[in-house]
Amino acid sequence: MTDAATTTPPEQGLFFRAGGRNRFTAREATVVAVSRPTDEYVRVTLTGPDFGDFPDAGPSDHVRTFFPDPTTGELVAPVAAEGGDGIVRPDRASFGRDFTPLNVRDEDGRRVVDLDILRHDSPGPAAQFGAKAQVGDTLVLVGPRGSRQATQNAPRVVLIVDGTSLPSAGRWVADVPATTAVEVITSTSLDAARAYLSGFSNRPVGLHAAGDDLVAALTTVGVDAETYVFAAGEASALVPLRRHLRHTLELPREQFSVSGYWRHGVEAWDHHAPIDPSDPD
Repeated sequence: MTDAATTTPPEQGLFFRAGGRNRFTAREATVVAVSRPTDEYVRVTLTGPDFGDFPDAGPSDHVRTFFPDPTTGELVAPVAAEGGDGIVRPDRASFGRDFTPLNVRDEDGRRVVDLDILRHDSPGPAAQFGAKAQVGDTLVLVGPRGSRQATQNAPRVVLIVDGTSLPSAGRWVADVPATTAVEVITSTSLDAARAYLSGFSNRPVGLHAAGDDLVAALTTVGVDAETYVFAAGEASALVPLRRHLRHTLELPREQFSVSGYWRHGVEAWDHHAPIDPSDPD
């Protein structure tokens, strides 16, 4: 955990994930490199004048990333509040989407961070930006407000992801100890997932197709008392899985995390929103 966050005292539970709050601000970001880790993603490398304390803490961290208007090219975004802690939101429409910050590192005296933008049909503002991204382009990043590290004690981790959350799986693969067994259930092509995850670590990872039924896929892989489950992706598809984890398997709350990264038919979905309002935490 970086010194930007207030950390939780160490504990010994299998599923403990250290975490804390970060300085919450809006950071102006400039593209300093554009690459393609695999055919499915465009990677933009960003830095900015206020990146010095950008936290590198956890695989479920996210930044709200503000993109230019695809039609006008105008970038409307929050700005840092006076004093640098907090934000002032814009008074008109903006194009913000959540992304997993990757490969936070210091290079040539500056802190840089990668964002992997999924290429797909019917691209929105993020994918349109990624398709044309060039060095010198500007964005605004807000957050991460809080951070949670990958569990360092669980003997086994199962990750259930789609194309939007595969970057988070990459961080999990890189962040858990070498002794942790990792299984990934994914709706993406297994070959594509294998190629993408290999960019984070050369550790062995079990890859499994999600199919049309996430509960069935998880049942095939199995969950025992020493397995931590992380699931993220399309919110509606995760509802039956979350109910299975909570009510059928009756896992303790600290043993799993389920997060909707997007929802069909909803623009700029807020992943803090409950995926299942009828069954809240």
